[in-house]
Amino acid sequence: MKHIAYGTLLATTLMLACQQGSDNRAEADLSAIENQLKQIEETLLSPDVPLETVIQEYLGYYVDDPILLPPGDDAVQGYDAALAFYTEGFAGGTIIAVDYHSRAPEIFLRGDIAIRRYIGNSEIKWAGELENYTSYNRYIDVLQRQADGEWRVVWHAWYPID
Repeated sequence: MKHIAYGTLLATTLMLACQQGSDNRAEADLSAIENQLKQIEETLLSPDVPLETVIQEYLGYYVDDPILLPPGDDAVQGYDAALAFYTEGFAGGTIIAVDYHSRAPEIFLRGDIAIRRYIGNSEIKWAGELENYTSYNRYIDVLQRQADGEWRVVWHAWYPID
């Protein structure tokens, strides 16, 4: 009888320990995915860094073959296409403000895949323009944990908030 009780206690303890390990990993993943937005903001707000370098560093948060889904436009697939898309889109502009985490993002986690939904705004000063351009958007990212444990964006979509 004692052996059954000890066996049950041991099995319960192991199950709780495994669950605790899963919970800790999930919390760490959620934190890493949320903190990535803060790192992206810092990357985009590098005033003394050439725009092309900023865009390359920004794309470092993406997988090697990302898919961008810009509103009202065709999908952009691949690193080179994404680099060209952002370089052309920001040509002649200076990013002066970015806020992607004033409201906590919603993050849905399932194993090595995550979905991150958030609202953000960007303010850009265009050369020769008197007023800055501000865009308010809803964003959704699909992220995948990489072999090195880092989370990278696989798909990035956004649409304007009216």
